[in-house]
Amino acid sequence: MANLSKTRTIFAFTSPRTIEKIIPEIQILVDSFKGQEWNTKTQIAFFHKLFKSEFYEGSKMPGNISLAARDRITRAPKALGFVDLKPKISLTEVGKKLLSGKRTSEVIAKQLFKFQLPSPYHKIPLDRGFNVKPYLELLRLVKELGDISKTEIAIFFVQMTHYNKFDSVVAAIKKFRNDKSKHKGNRKAFTEQVFTKEILKVYAEEIKANDLKTRESGEATLSKFVKTKKSNHNDYADALIRYLRATQFISFDKKTFRMIAAPSRVAEVEYVLKTVERKAKGYKTEAEYKKYLFNPDSLLLLTDDRKYLEKQLTKLSVKFASNASIESLKDLLETSEKKMITAVIEKTEVSLKNYKEFDDIIDVFDKIHKKEVPDPPLYLEWNIWRAMVMINYAKLVKGNFALDLDGVPLNTALGNIPDIQADYDGFKMIIEVTMSSGNKQYEMEGEPVARHFGKLQKSSDEPVYCLFVAPKISEGALAHFFNLNRMNTKAYGGKTRIVPMSLSQFVSFITIAKDKDFKNSKTLKSYLDSIIQKNLSVADEDVWYQQIHDSIPTWVS
Repeated sequence: MANLSKTRTIFAFTSPRTIEKIIPEIQILVDSFKGQEWNTKTQIAFFHKLFKSEFYEGSKMPGNISLAARDRITRAPKALGFVDLKPKISLTEVGKKLLSGKRTSEVIAKQLFKFQLPSPYHKIPLDRGFNVKPYLELLRLVKELGDISKTEIAIFFVQMTHYNKFDSVVAAIKKFRNDKSKHKGNRKAFTEQVFTKEILKVYAEEIKANDLKTRESGEATLSKFVKTKKSNHNDYADALIRYLRATQFISFDKKTFRMIAAPSRVAEVEYVLKTVERKAKGYKTEAEYKKYLFNPDSLLLLTDDRKYLEKQLTKLSVKFASNASIESLKDLLETSEKKMITAVIEKTEVSLKNYKEFDDIIDVFDKIHKKEVPDPPLYLEWNIWRAMVMINYAKLVKGNFALDLDGVPLNTALGNIPDIQADYDGFKMIIEVTMSSGNKQYEMEGEPVARHFGKLQKSSDEPVYCLFVAPKISEGALAHFFNLNRMNTKAYGGKTRIVPMSLSQFVSFITIAKDKDFKNSKTLKSYLDSIIQKNLSVADEDVWYQQIHDSIPTWVS
């Protein structure tokens, strides 16, 4: 049971940040430990299996392994009802649906809208007055306001510990927007002042009692306390957005990047807000709560309504039998929606040709750099895919991220496949993308990038190259790729061909392609070959990276 004796705000599941990443982790848990007790021994054994898996991000084993395992399983997987850990480890009925891979967004939506504070899993002191379903109320807030930013969620929404505070939160956000629009000074500084004021209000009791030490730091000063709480609120806001995004009920405005109700799901959003009880239910026992939480049909969505499904399929000119089951109707609708998303991708590819979207792509890169987009790693992956489609002359440029029905990025590529793959005449290329930096970049990306390269190289009759793009290339990653390119590694199919570029270098790379009318894929292959040849002949990685930088202005001759 989570210890929430000190909590004063709504919290969110920050590990993993993207809910879809729990799916392979749950699979490992039930495949190897089903029927066993969830104790220190199984926790350590589970994490060792997870650490060795293809999709695990990172190369360092945590210091407290059992704690790391609990962090993975007792937060989102247990709290959302996908696994039961007492008396023995087991997969629940909703967990089975999640692992089936069918209509993942629907399964996630049902469980998120069931999640409540307090619950038998989350005991909170009665004097805190919690009575809220956070994801349900955030969806309601988006619908009420039309759009919302991550900052507004961090400052105001996380304070909505009871559903009856909804109107006051709406009023506070509207006042904040109005005051900010009238402010004649630095608006970023104004936002920070408001944020600080709200933090001081929320944690007034702790501050008055001089209880300023946080788990993250031993420093007990007011400034450090406020800074830590702001960081926590921002982390919660980010996680709330990402998890709610997985329902596909919300999307992002393509210009402002503020969270909105998904245009293609408005009827479904309205149905949830109308039919799902706002009040947190009281449960006499944990067993009673589990019965509700584990039942796939204890909360229904509009897509559980036969008439709605038939209406949608008729609108899409999809034929169905009059006696077809609801499940088969859902399958038909899911298949139709996948075709619609494919059509959206094809339309996007056409719009990118001839550099018509060049200015917008550059603008999005600038916003990613400034972290003005809701999910920088996802938007970086998506925007680099757009850029590679834009410079053209590939037979195929496939992004392994997902899009929603409105053409907005939904989630990043899964951990065991490249972010982007491009097929050209005579060669193939993968593009790997990360927002990480420093040692974390090497730990998270060093082995997976090489593994993805090797997997494709060993199965391809044509030479394979890899472009690795990050806001800044770390020393560790640079050295790692420099050496891998120079040595034969059986696991990677021989010598790798990995070319690192910073985001600013990549922007220069595509700008040169536009300015010099790049139109021959042989030119790209020749350039990549020249970079790899330099790798093999220069003294060290710093010299090589400088040569990459110097070569970009003339890569299209």
